[in-house]
Amino acid sequence: MIAESVLQTIEHTSVFSETGSVVVAVSGGCDSVALLHVLHSLQARLEVDLHVASLDHGIRGEAGQHDVNFVRSLAQRWKLPYTAQRAEVPKLAREWGIGLEAAARRARYDFLACVARQQGSSCVAVGHHAQDQAETMLMHIVRGSGARGLGGMRTISPMPFHPAITLFRPLLSLAREQLEAYCAAHNLAYRHDETNEDTTFRRNYLRHEILERLERLNPDMLGAFGRLAESIAVDEDFFAELLETQLMPAVDKFEGVWRIGKQAFFEMHPALQRRLLREAFRRLGDEFTGLSHHVTLDLITWAKSARPGTKRDGGASIELYMDYDDLWILRKGSQMMQSDYRLIPRDTDASITPSAPYKRHGLSISIADSSTSFSHSNDVVLKAECDVRLRTRRPGDRFKPKGMGGQSRKLKNWMIDRKVPRYVRDRIPLVTADGDVIAICLGETWHLAETDPAAASEVPSYVLNLL
Repeated sequence: MIAESVLQTIEHTSVFSETGSVVVAVSGGCDSVALLHVLHSLQARLEVDLHVASLDHGIRGEAGQHDVNFVRSLAQRWKLPYTAQRAEVPKLAREWGIGLEAAARRARYDFLACVARQQGSSCVAVGHHAQDQAETMLMHIVRGSGARGLGGMRTISPMPFHPAITLFRPLLSLAREQLEAYCAAHNLAYRHDETNEDTTFRRNYLRHEILERLERLNPDMLGAFGRLAESIAVDEDFFAELLETQLMPAVDKFEGVWRIGKQAFFEMHPALQRRLLREAFRRLGDEFTGLSHHVTLDLITWAKSARPGTKRDGGASIELYMDYDDLWILRKGSQMMQSDYRLIPRDTDASITPSAPYKRHGLSISIADSSTSFSHSNDVVLKAECDVRLRTRRPGDRFKPKGMGGQSRKLKNWMIDRKVPRYVRDRIPLVTADGDVIAICLGETWHLAETDPAAASEVPSYVLNLL
């Protein structure tokens, strides 16, 4: 029955269709021994090569080494290639700053991914069963997980920390008792991990103290958890598709940066706002980045009242920035991109003369004597021998916009009125004449200052052309 169930799962999912080799994670316990035996019995029919992988986590001393030796003997007896390795998980937990259980999980997946790459395989099969599924869902409930966590484990999913590798769980619908009966029927010996009885570990506590009591209320508790996981997984698939097809097109993506219009973001249903934020953190952060429910709500609340130019640390190396029209989500250290502006380096201070025009960063600035008019709307008449420079703003800069009767304004206030994002203000191109700002480039438009009428009558005089 178990072999038929596994075969149906393989055929239904086509999980082996694109790989000729499958790595089988074997700890030596009942579930992994049963998995290896089933796959070995189907190997010829499936036309795949099996490679056994076993990791000693360095937690159980000699017992852990005995488990690896047991798996090695099993692989040799069944004439299967194998890879065994030891990891010092307690040391890794200290280095990574995480708990022992989390470190063991990460070390295990790192090992399995490494073996898969060495074998040229894109698939790793593991022996997670129905009790593991229920325990995982309970763990997520205890942590306050959202719907995604209640979806539990999938039969096929990307491997944690190594998404290019497929994790295959063909036993997920089977109870531990069924696997024990299978081993007994086929005279399969297996190892018993005594640490599975230690209820100081959270998962073991849920297994022995909580799940067993829930099964007294409902003998089909494992089936109930399985149906809940399947139902939520279907809903989550729908939201994931909605996110990709309808929301992602509204997001501008740069290297380490996402940008979405504020109006578009706040018009979304709250469920979609939360998913978009979590997806941004997942894709922009490192492989361990996650966004808790509490932090997700907190960031959305901040965004609703954030003033333009303010920033919020989201944790996990991610920060949010609000400008006039957009919400930015970016990896710390990433450069925000803004296609609407032509920007120059902050330290730019270039002299512009008739013999030294400026042609960089998409700008073209030239000077000629008054007898050579460029006949462009951006022409500016300059008095003779003035010092013309291209630079960025400085404290105290003022600007006399055309049409203001010669009145000057603080450059900062002028930029605020035009909703120039704070993060680009120090890179906006300015042209000055004898220290006075006479032209400001915003995107494709040059904003010109009110000029002195007497300058045009001076002889000789110059014409500044801005493109």
